[in-house]
Amino acid sequence: MADMADTDRAPGGIPRTEAVGRVGRIGWTVLGGVVRAAVRRGAARVTGRGADLGTWSDEFAVVVERLGPAFIKFAQIASTRADVLPPGVCRALTRLHDAVAPMTRREVEVALARTFGVDWRSTLTAFDPDPVGSGSIACVYRARLADGRIVAVKVRRPDLEATVRQDVAILQALFDRLGRLRPLRGVPLSDMARSIGTAVLGQLDLDDESANMGSLRRDLAALDFVHVPEPVLALCRETCVVMTFAEGVRDRVEVTELPPDRRQVLADQVLRAVFEMLFRTGLVHCDLHPGNLRLTRAGSIVVLDAGFVYRVSEKVRTHLALFFLNLGFRHGENCAKAVLASAEHVGKSAATEAFTADMVRLVDRFGGATARDFDLIEFATELFASQRRHGIYAASEFVFPLLALLMVEETVRRLDPDIDFQAIARPIVFRAAQAGTAAGGVGSKFELFATSS
Repeated sequence: MADMADTDRAPGGIPRTEAVGRVGRIGWTVLGGVVRAAVRRGAARVTGRGADLGTWSDEFAVVVERLGPAFIKFAQIASTRADVLPPGVCRALTRLHDAVAPMTRREVEVALARTFGVDWRSTLTAFDPDPVGSGSIACVYRARLADGRIVAVKVRRPDLEATVRQDVAILQALFDRLGRLRPLRGVPLSDMARSIGTAVLGQLDLDDESANMGSLRRDLAALDFVHVPEPVLALCRETCVVMTFAEGVRDRVEVTELPPDRRQVLADQVLRAVFEMLFRTGLVHCDLHPGNLRLTRAGSIVVLDAGFVYRVSEKVRTHLALFFLNLGFRHGENCAKAVLASAEHVGKSAATEAFTADMVRLVDRFGGATARDFDLIEFATELFASQRRHGIYAASEFVFPLLALLMVEETVRRLDPDIDFQAIARPIVFRAAQAGTAAGGVGSKFELFATSS
């Protein structure tokens, strides 16, 4: 009976019939997008207007949006990589940051009635039904409380959970199979997909997000140039977050509109905020795409949406700090030691000396590079390839720091391509090391590696 029951479940634990049905709907959605784009391109050729990649890119964004939150989340990450994907694709996907098709007014009213009761208008005395932001999981609205405070109300879309769970399971199964291909063996695709999938599912509970937002606000309080909205905890629920309204975020600021000196300051501030999270506080925002990281004309940075955050363990922070510090000093052997110490598994036949030699060459190439010359995708790809060749398997937990850096890398490069991000990280790492010395954490291992060369 147990074996029979197992056959009724697809990878991820969802009923196999549900998984097969969802895969079929995904296939039809993708096929429909291909057909629509092909028809438009054919019509454009007949009429002589021509067609370009934008037609396909726009349709691709529409298909992703129709596939739902799990696919949108991966697309949001991809949209920040103009150096990897064609610019037209990135532009099309950018809309998915905070301009996904919003809920209808009826859907919003039903959701608010479920959350606060049928008399919800006595709690939200002035509610603007036009969203200020529309994401894959929820929409955000401006409102006023009975005491006069202006707040932002984030309302979860209805009936998401079943579909998101199905899609996460399907994507995990896909990544698991990709990880078995010979060229990708050793790359922790399966573990990474599970980690990201868990984080995406965690975004469904907005009560957790309100707690995360409060923690981020406390963690970054010392950075006076960073603003994190304050949650109104008494009004936060599993399906709704109420927070102070950050004035100025509606007036989106493009990098090209800012003078060079302001760009340099903002690039520095963005990196300091991210490095504080990575090396000092440990609570890392992994979703700092342009929809969630706002630049204001007043010169400040506003961090929105705390749904996709992760508490990085001290072990990971320790070795990440060591790696960054030695990368900046171009100590390739010490970088290799940090990677080996943090690895999920180092086989008995692992070629650690050959891996160390690879790391020396990689660090000589990228160490001390500015944002203009440092490409995180290329660097991480070569690092994983070397680990795979030599039988060293990285801990999947490292995906979260990489995501945090990945999401802001292109923004920082656009702000100031000459910024020395490794130099900015160095004093923050040192402070983390000093704090860890008393606890026997970062500091002790910092001494072991960083002083050895």
